[in-house]
Amino acid sequence: MHSRWIRILKVLGAVFLALAVLDLFCAWYYNPTSYLRDPDRATDLIRQPEAFTSRATEGFASMRMDAQGYNNAAVPDEDIFVLMMGSSHTEALNVPQDQNASAQLQALLSEAGYPGAVYNIGISSHTFARNAANLPRALEKFQPTGYVVMETADVLMFTAAVHAARDDGMELLPETDSPLPAWLTNRPLAATLYRQWGNLTSEEEEQIDTSYIPPDILQRYQQALTELFLQMRTEADAAGVELIFYYHPHLALTEDGGAETVTQRQCLGAFSAACQEAGITFLDLSETFLQAYEADFTLPHGFVNTSPGTGHLNADGHAMIARALFECIAEKEAAK
Repeated sequence: MHSRWIRILKVLGAVFLALAVLDLFCAWYYNPTSYLRDPDRATDLIRQPEAFTSRATEGFASMRMDAQGYNNAAVPDEDIFVLMMGSSHTEALNVPQDQNASAQLQALLSEAGYPGAVYNIGISSHTFARNAANLPRALEKFQPTGYVVMETADVLMFTAAVHAARDDGMELLPETDSPLPAWLTNRPLAATLYRQWGNLTSEEEEQIDTSYIPPDILQRYQQALTELFLQMRTEADAAGVELIFYYHPHLALTEDGGAETVTQRQCLGAFSAACQEAGITFLDLSETFLQAYEADFTLPHGFVNTSPGTGHLNADGHAMIARALFECIAEKEAAK
């Protein structure tokens, strides 16, 4: 009986040791930080302040969140010159902290002698419409002195979402989508297993054909965008800052070895026209990305451990965006 219990204890010890080793490995492989509610609602959510995160599922990167729960090396002591708002592409947890667009833009502006900080408040799942709804609170909380830059990877949105952004009627994002208790889901191994389970059990969503949009629907969409952008322009003017929107499309590789943007052209035209009517600068990175691919086959999205051209922005994509934003801001500052 005594030897039996010893064997059981040995087995249990081996199991716990194996789990500990796997958890330690996953701390590097996939270790997302938990979300908290932003009490000021500049963003729906923030990451756990000063928490460490690491991932090797898409790119290879690790970093520590700043004291406010965003992906910056530190909360700046100086005034914020450029406030960066966006989704997980802007948050940029897939590239080293000094290689994301915000950090690279900061380096370019500092080298050129512009004062003030670039501050990144990008958070995963924060679409363009959600950031538009949060803009007044972000302006009040961070009080940027120069520019607010807003990112979008998609120019096709539901008109209802545009109206909800205009009316600040978007439902808040949940802090977690996991049914497991926080003490368990915060463990790297549990988070990795839950992520893999979600990938295995997720069903492919029914695709809506958006290759052609009837003129009347497109007109209503552009009108909704225009109303939203005019409201955002008014909010920005009251805060004494300029808005810059930028669009970073994915590139699809063609059979002949070329590349083309994955873009709904009608919606791109409507988005651009609405920006022009509201007097908001709109940067379309399509041509920049295509030229980079034609020059040396550089793709702005995707990593060595993912499919080419898919998923999040890589370091090259972030560098192209930072350069485009720097040139735009430098031109605006020179004109003042």
